Amino acid sequence: PLSLWCHRAPGCPQDSYLLPYFSALNQYLAVGVPTYFVTTGGYNFSSANGTNAICSSAGCDPDSLT
Repeated sequence: PLSLWCHRAPGCPQDSYLLPYFSALNQYLAVGVPTYFVTTGGYNFSSANGTNAICSSAGCDPDSLT
């Protein structure tokens, strides 16, 4: 569960206010640990093709990043 991940993560103390948040995510949303994608400079987020390549909703590219 996420609360165990937080206990093991550097910088996440055992009395962290994030533990209840992670527990709620684990219980109600059944999601994994947060994932972040970092893009390099020069990526065009303002074009339709650029946003469709990274979005995760209806109308996005089938092989989009998220």
